[in-house]
Amino acid sequence: MYKRAILWLIVIGMLIAHMIPAGAESGLQSAPLNMGGAQGGVVRVRLSSLGNPASLKLTISGSYTVNGSSLGSGTTVSVAFNRSSGQLSFTAGGATSNMGASFRLVRQSGGVKIAQGREPGNLYPGDLQFTTQGGTLYVVAHVYIEDYLYGVLPYEMGNSSGLEALKAQAVAARTYTLNAMKNASSLYDLVDTTADQMYNGTPSGNENCRRAVDETRGVAVKNGNEYTATYYTASNGGQTETVKNAWNVSGPDYLAVKDDPYDLSNPDSRVNTVRVSASNPQSGKMGQLLNSKAAAAFGAGASVTSVYAVTPHTPKYAYPSRLYTKLDFEVGYTLNGETAAGILTFDIFGELESALGMSINTGKNELWSVAQSGDTFIISARRYGHGVGMSQRGAMQMARMGYTYDQILAFYYPGCVRVLYTLDQPLAPTDTPAPQAQALSPVATAWVNTESGSLNLRSAPNGSAKVLCAIPQYESIPIYDRGETWCQTSYNGYQGYVMARFLSFGERSTAPAAKPAPTAAQPQNGLTAQVATEKGSLNLRSAPNSSAKVLCTIPQYDQVAVLDQGPDWCRVVYEGREGYAMTKFLTFAPSPTAFTEAMRPLDVPVLARVNTPLSTLNLRAGCSTDTRILLEIPRNEYVTVTAVGDTWCAVTYRETAGYCMMQYLEFTLYE
Repeated sequence: MYKRAILWLIVIGMLIAHMIPAGAESGLQSAPLNMGGAQGGVVRVRLSSLGNPASLKLTISGSYTVNGSSLGSGTTVSVAFNRSSGQLSFTAGGATSNMGASFRLVRQSGGVKIAQGREPGNLYPGDLQFTTQGGTLYVVAHVYIEDYLYGVLPYEMGNSSGLEALKAQAVAARTYTLNAMKNASSLYDLVDTTADQMYNGTPSGNENCRRAVDETRGVAVKNGNEYTATYYTASNGGQTETVKNAWNVSGPDYLAVKDDPYDLSNPDSRVNTVRVSASNPQSGKMGQLLNSKAAAAFGAGASVTSVYAVTPHTPKYAYPSRLYTKLDFEVGYTLNGETAAGILTFDIFGELESALGMSINTGKNELWSVAQSGDTFIISARRYGHGVGMSQRGAMQMARMGYTYDQILAFYYPGCVRVLYTLDQPLAPTDTPAPQAQALSPVATAWVNTESGSLNLRSAPNGSAKVLCAIPQYESIPIYDRGETWCQTSYNGYQGYVMARFLSFGERSTAPAAKPAPTAAQPQNGLTAQVATEKGSLNLRSAPNSSAKVLCTIPQYDQVAVLDQGPDWCRVVYEGREGYAMTKFLTFAPSPTAFTEAMRPLDVPVLARVNTPLSTLNLRAGCSTDTRILLEIPRNEYVTVTAVGDTWCAVTYRETAGYCMMQYLEFTLYE
């Protein structure tokens, strides 16, 4: 028993040291949401991936005009560039016209396909500007930001990623774009390659990417008065990097070096490994390198017979960076029939990386680490990309663990605030005046009753329609047509549609509603929870869905009695009123009889992977197989461990707290 306890303490200590930043808390903060004003919504993207072509073949899919002439859907046109004269010509329907040094295809609807594009089947849903300067043809797509993001997310993260990760990616990409527009050149704002963001027009499908863009429409992040520097990278290897370290230029203080347990625990994060036997290190390339180094260090003929320890050290940058540059092997060796011990020091990037095939990046910024499994030392190299800002693999892992996009953004861009902008989308080359509401007769009056922030007024009754403006919380509005899901209304001269579930009908009163007589069932299990929203109160609803009637609001930090606990909703009692509250906004206190096993709380929570022989692991209300099953955790999913016992662990999975058997959790950091 004592050996087992000591082993667990060692494992936990390793996890804390390698995975969790000092002072980390069990819960993650959210990036708060503020209202912003109107912003220009058309981005100019130079299609630099086309190179400097002498000709281009285009197909109209929709309706376009050029110099006032209409081009219908299916029309094939070509653009030719004479480098010696710097002139452009345009051919359509067999007729060729001289266009000078610049002209523009103006979108009326649909988009354009470019045969020479990286994805010739994709549409570019905007105007195309053709300009020649200094012997170069600049092809610039003028695209509405949200349409542009439809084409960025599939290539920057991929449609199969979790929705919350995609939403974080959408906000990061939108912020990057808005900041680029603010610092634009005279011809374009950004390019369509990884020099800025990958963009190949808009591919078909990719519904998850589209949904992520739609559900964060207009949202960007700022630190102070400036757009957040939303750099992102494929995988940071378990630790974020600074702008200074990555590119030797100054950068914002909030992009600091810190450990990232989510990237580290994602099995899809890129890692290269080499294994060295402690008792038989002669085999393989590493064995050759050890013997060669031993001969140089200890004398010709020295042969390494054993490896006692492998230690990375000498980071390239200041603490807490783990970008080590040296690797020590403490070895035993023979020389002239005598045995001895010594240390062999290798330069990681100069002597080992290329020789062992461990390279991932051209910039030599991989993070090397060492773990021991039995008789084998496992040397690993991680980090795919520059490591600055948001790790896409880390964001994907956080989404799997149940974190929301605002928490993902807050983790990778500390101190950031979400700002909701109205992004203008002109339908013609010149700005159009705001539409005026028709003279309709209201059938009701309602006021905005979102949980926080404002309510989007959209041009059509669906979540992907254009946002006309944002209506502030508590604002009263007329209702012209009242539906179950959408209502027609007007605000500040705009007429459109809002979601009915965020409206309360009738004139808003400041008087508190009278509390009905208690009729709720009495809890029998003794389980209680505390309201733990980011700010404000928690809605108690009549049914377990977000569109159900709000019975009352429960103030932050107040206690509720829990009748039934689920992964998304809990049936609770508050001041005699029974209803449903969202599980993720509750912090649970264990029942006095929930467990009989003593728990050793961890100073810092750690991650563990479910490794059951079956497909799922039961998350229970107590430390006994007789207690209620709260939910089933799929094999290979990660849980957050907050306390350990001899047989059971206290864990949290997707915001639900409970207990799992320790034997089915795998704490190892390495594959």
